[in-house]
Amino acid sequence: MAIVVSRIDERLVHGQVAYSWSVAYNVDTIIVVDDFCAKDQMQKMLIGMAVPKGKKNHIFTVDETIQYFHDGKDLKEKIFLVAKGPEVYLKLARGDVNIKSINVGGMYFQEGKKQLSKTVYVNDQEIETFRQLQALGVESEIRTSPKDKTLDLYSLC
Repeated sequence: MAIVVSRIDERLVHGQVAYSWSVAYNVDTIIVVDDFCAKDQMQKMLIGMAVPKGKKNHIFTVDETIQYFHDGKDLKEKIFLVAKGPEVYLKLARGDVNIKSINVGGMYFQEGKKQLSKTVYVNDQEIETFRQLQALGVESEIRTSPKDKTLDLYSLC
């Protein structure tokens, strides 16, 4: 099993995620990692409707995602992970899921957040989480779409 894209997008699966990224990286499976959505049937249905035809999808909690990767090491899937924030990827990395890099595409404005790019705003806790990911050797880039220029998130924090 290979994770070909790990993305942060607060909207999870939408047109750009479902089509641009999954096509650009030729993924077989989209995995949404979100504890709330994994337990909400309406969210599962809505996310499932946004996934392109022919792509498998799963909506897992963080713990279920860790278990999926531990159980399926021999599968030949090309996987696209998507979560709402960096804390999910830190938990996955600490759970021995091989997260090499994170594409940060949509972390939106809220009071108290610092702007890093047109679509990425972070608070102090998120910056600390990214620093912990960096210490684990996980790269983080900012790109809204696959064709955009890559910005190194760590150099902007």
